[in-house]
Amino acid sequence: MARHRRSRSNLKLYAGLTVACGVIAVLAHFLFEAPDRVRAYAEAELETAVRSAVRSEVRAAAAEGQ
Repeated sequence: MARHRRSRSNLKLYAGLTVACGVIAVLAHFLFEAPDRVRAYAEAELETAVRSAVRSEVRAAAAEGQ
């Protein structure tokens, strides 16, 4: 009976370690991937803002020229 209890606790230990390793792997994936995504998002937003500013300046210059 004691052996049965020990094997069950070992199974719980292995299951817990497997779940913990999985969680750590997912967190590491997001931690290493997140900066690239943030950088890409920031660059895209900056490019959009620059295009918008250039368009408004061109429109203003065109309106002054008429």
